[in-house]
Amino acid sequence: MAAVHPVIAAHAARVRAVDPLAGGQVGLPAPGPNEGAIEVADAVGLTSVDRLDPGTMNATWSPLVVHRLWGRVGGRDPEAALGALLDRWLAGLSGERGPDKALAVQWPSRDTAAVRALTMRGFAPMVVTAARPSGAVRSGLPAAVGRVRMRAATQADTGDVARLYEALVAYDAQFGWVTMRPSTRNGIAESLGSLMHDSWCWVAEVDGVVAGIVMVEPPQRARWVASAVTTSPIAYLSAMYADPAVRGQGVGAAMVAVAHAHLDASGVATTVLHHAVPNPLSAPFWARQGYRPVLTQWVRHLPPG
Repeated sequence: MAAVHPVIAAHAARVRAVDPLAGGQVGLPAPGPNEGAIEVADAVGLTSVDRLDPGTMNATWSPLVVHRLWGRVGGRDPEAALGALLDRWLAGLSGERGPDKALAVQWPSRDTAAVRALTMRGFAPMVVTAARPSGAVRSGLPAAVGRVRMRAATQADTGDVARLYEALVAYDAQFGWVTMRPSTRNGIAESLGSLMHDSWCWVAEVDGVVAGIVMVEPPQRARWVASAVTTSPIAYLSAMYADPAVRGQGVGAAMVAVAHAHLDASGVATTVLHHAVPNPLSAPFWARQGYRPVLTQWVRHLPPG
């Protein structure tokens, strides 16, 4: 077995000490196509670039061009080490400009020793990967009862699910990372059939009208995000939305409670989700449901040209 790079070993040990749940910190893969390796004193990194087709559904979730850095830092001054790594990376991108382009760095949320290096270079926290261990107890107001009927979604609900899913995307687009593109509506409609078939999906009826959805990818479908945490199996809560007309009435909590009961009974160890850091509704809501940040994506939009 090859020896672990000392910087990566130090990075992994520091992160493990502050958050044993944060995954994906024990190594860096060898660079592949469109990837590169960079190294400075006490820091190593892998660089990559995403170039998305605007006609695809994937283009909804980020700018069309995203340059990414996956960093590992050690030494006595993690902030200085990360700063030097960022400077080396940014120097190679000094001529990169244009609309719909950005930079992104994912960092363990509780590893705060280095993050000042990001803020001082114009990065802001944009997306959190949050996790809930099985059996976590929710807090806050009780889930709604009475007028709310929770049930599994069927293909007959596809139109309502698409309507609410589109509203969710439009709301998230306000915060500057998700984008409602001309292709988004068709992308949602085309993907929902397989998504609903392969996921656990529930709808909330309020006075007989579908007013909320919650969708969860089971472990076999959630492998793409499994490295975010150190436990397994995991599930991925891909969507939760309540119509604004019923917010504040416990409908969202009722939907999530049904999903969590199913996940806990199914033996899922940890459920993860993504939410926008600037979203004023997400952070307090998900904290009440037992979630907390594990990984944070720090971003910086590039100048238009």
